[in-house]
Amino acid sequence: MKQNLEEINAFLGKDSLFNGKIISEGIFRLDGKVEGEIFHKGILIIGETAVIKGEVEVNALTLNGMVEGKVAAKERVEIHAKGKLYGTIFTPTLVIQDGGVFEGNCKMGTTSDDGNGLGGMGKAVP
Repeated sequence: MKQNLEEINAFLGKDSLFNGKIISEGIFRLDGKVEGEIFHKGILIIGETAVIKGEVEVNALTLNGMVEGKVAAKERVEIHAKGKLYGTIFTPTLVIQDGGVFEGNCKMGTTSDDGNGLGGMGKAVP
């Protein structure tokens, strides 16, 4: 997924708190707190001040903040130096930079029994 990162389609600021379900597409930068579900068709950028608790389904994830829960990424997950992920990851490509934290389980691959490419996740971002 090659998009210009200057073209952010949605933004949730660091002083924001969202509880529920987010459905979006394009490039989404999240710096606030979310409890619930995020279904995003595109690139999700989680900033250093962000805290996500729940389920995340995306095409690609760039993590600089913290996620607790289940992450399914159709293309890739990148955990940067200040990123922390506690939970389960389903993705074909996982990159963890020095200083990045991942505690949990990871299933990698491009095929699964249900054919969605997310290792049996059940739901997939189209």
